[in-house]
Amino acid sequence: MITERVGYFPGHVNIGLVIGSSGAILIDSGLDTQTAKKLKKGLDAIAQPLCAIIQTHAHADHFGGNAYLLGCWPETQVYAPPLEEAIIRYPILEPIYLNMGAEPLSDLRNKFLLAQASRVDHLLPLEGEIEIDGVPFSILSLPGHSWQQVGVVCDDICFAADSYLGEEILDKHKLPFLVDAHETIASLEKLLASSYKGYIPGHGPYTTSSQGAVTKNIELHHKIYAVIEDLLQEENTLEEALARLCERLHISIENASSFVLFRTAFMGYLIGLHKQERVGYRFIQNRWLWKKNEIVVQDGAEGAER
Repeated sequence: MITERVGYFPGHVNIGLVIGSSGAILIDSGLDTQTAKKLKKGLDAIAQPLCAIIQTHAHADHFGGNAYLLGCWPETQVYAPPLEEAIIRYPILEPIYLNMGAEPLSDLRNKFLLAQASRVDHLLPLEGEIEIDGVPFSILSLPGHSWQQVGVVCDDICFAADSYLGEEILDKHKLPFLVDAHETIASLEKLLASSYKGYIPGHGPYTTSSQGAVTKNIELHHKIYAVIEDLLQEENTLEEALARLCERLHISIENASSFVLFRTAFMGYLIGLHKQERVGYRFIQNRWLWKKNEIVVQDGAEGAER
């Protein structure tokens, strides 16, 4: 425990723990039944029934334990952000959107991309205060990694979901998954400006300051931006540019799951650059081509883009 009522179960995915007036409140539930069984064992050890689960976002590794836990404690109330709620109730939506809306390949129907379905009882506000089982929580809007991802704050401890990765873990992620790099960086800057007593990312260690890890995450995103702009000095299709980016970052894609995750992340970076008008696109001979925008310099000042 970090405070008298706030702690977490460390693991590949950190699971938040808050002790309410009638039982335990979990923040996310991990990947699968195996993880959920460990959580149940932990709750049994401290004689706390499960009364609520707060979902930060709808990726399979964060809600895959729900089905087992709800089977053990049927009265448990589940909370999730609105758009994320739809995916938690209909998990097939995750491999569908990763497969560009088409019927998912069988290779995309694995536990890392397709969790068991879970009911959601309450929608979370995207920002603001909420009380669950007598405990006040602050909800932080932290989109970017997922569309409506939220952070959860209790007793000045911030559960930051996947808004940032711990420093050691970040070194292994050469192209972090996200859906919008612009929103990702804005969420990181929001955390950088905060001053909570403690921070727990979805992946990485608990720290009393987010400065080091968050700064390193921001630096990596800007580095990837620069690499993409360099690659797009000449027009490329999405898949051509992705292949070149992976070569530059020393990434080897060997299966369908990795490909769709990297493709989505790459598109998320392009979206971020496009929002800043740093890249543009056009359609030529049935090809969707992307290119870095050029800046015309006139009399020492930046002129129009072309």
